[in-house]
Amino acid sequence: MLHLPRLHTLFSLLAVLFVWLAACACAAERLERATVDGQDYVKLADLWKFYKFQPMSGRPGFSTFGAGNRQVSVRAGKQDFYVNNYRYVLSYPVREVNGSLMISETDLEKLVDPVLRPKYSMNAGTIRTVVLDAGHGGHDAGAVSSYSVEKNCNLELAHRVRKLLQKSGYRVVMTRDKDFFLTLQQRVEIANRVPDSIFVSIHHNSGGRDAKGIETFTLAPHGTTSPFARTRRMEELSGNNQDSENIALATAVHSRAIKNTGAVDRGIQRARFSVLCTINRPAILFEGGFVSNADEGSKIATEEYQNKLAKAICEGIVAYSNTVCSSRPKSTQLANTSKKGSGAATAGSKPGTQVRTSISGSRARQLQSTNKTGNSRK
Repeated sequence: MLHLPRLHTLFSLLAVLFVWLAACACAAERLERATVDGQDYVKLADLWKFYKFQPMSGRPGFSTFGAGNRQVSVRAGKQDFYVNNYRYVLSYPVREVNGSLMISETDLEKLVDPVLRPKYSMNAGTIRTVVLDAGHGGHDAGAVSSYSVEKNCNLELAHRVRKLLQKSGYRVVMTRDKDFFLTLQQRVEIANRVPDSIFVSIHHNSGGRDAKGIETFTLAPHGTTSPFARTRRMEELSGNNQDSENIALATAVHSRAIKNTGAVDRGIQRARFSVLCTINRPAILFEGGFVSNADEGSKIATEEYQNKLAKAICEGIVAYSNTVCSSRPKSTQLANTSKKGSGAATAGSKPGTQVRTSISGSRARQLQSTNKTGNSRK
C-alpha cells in the first residue's frame, strides 16, 4: 500500500504531466498546415512564434525574422533560405497561401529545425574518426585549368585537414593519401567500415569563367530530387537516417569556410552524388572553389588559401562534434504525434491548395526542443 506522502507525490507528478500535455495540444492547434501541389506545408508565422522570432530588417525583397544573434530570411516562390546571411537551398519553394508564407514540412524537419537547433539531432553519436575523401585521383584528374588541377588540390587540402584534425585529437582515415584512382563505391565502402565517424569528401569546381564561390552538398532527403540528382524515379530517391546530422555538419563547415576565405557563398545544397547516396555516416561533399576561375583558381593552388580552407573544415568538424554530439536536453513537443488528418479545405484557397489545422511530418508533429556546377562527377 502507498503511504500518503508517496500518494501525494504521485498525484503531483500526474498533475504536472497533465499540464505539459495540455500545453503540447495547444501548440499543435496553433500550427496551421496546408497541402500545396501535393506537398505538406506549415505556416511560418506559427514557427517563428515557437522560435520566439520577431520581424527584423534584412535582405531587400525578403521577409526577415529573428531573435538575438539569429536571423532568418525567406522569399515567396523561392528556394533560397538564409540563416545569418548564409545561404541554404530548400527542397521546395516557400509558398504564399491566403497571404501567409509557408514552408514545406520536409524542409522544416530536414533543414530548418536542425540548423536552428542542432543540439536536438537524435541520431548523432560520438565522433572519434573523420574519413577524408580527396576526390578524383590517378587517371581521373577532375577539373583541370591552366591555374590548377583538381585532383592535386583535393589531396593537398585533405593532407592539411588531416594534420589539423590529428592535433585536435581525432583519428583520421583517408580514402587515398597518394595520387591513385578509387571508384566512388570504394570510397563509400571505406567510410562505412569505420565506426563512430563522419565523412567529408573534398572537391574543387569548374564552370564558366565567371563562376566562383564555395558550396557544400548533403544528400537530398528521402523522396525529394535536386538539380544534381542522378535519377528522378521516386522509388530510387531514398534518403538516409542522418539528414539532421548531414545538414548540421554542412552548416558548421560551410559557414566557417565562407568566413575564413571571404568567398562567394553558393550555398548549402542538396544532391544525389554517388558518394552521398549509400553512405551510412553523417556526410558532406565540400567544393572549395572554382579552378576554372582566373582569380579563384590561382588562389586554390596557394598554401595560404589551402590553409584557410583546412582551418575552416577542421574548426567546423570540431564545432559539429561539440554541439551535435554533446548531451541533449529532454524533448518537448510543438505539435501532435497523430498520423495525417484529413481536414477540410479552407474556403478561398488557391487551386491545388488545402489548408488544414492538423500536422504531419515528424518534426512538424514533434519538434525536439533540445548555378549548377560543371564538375559533377561525384
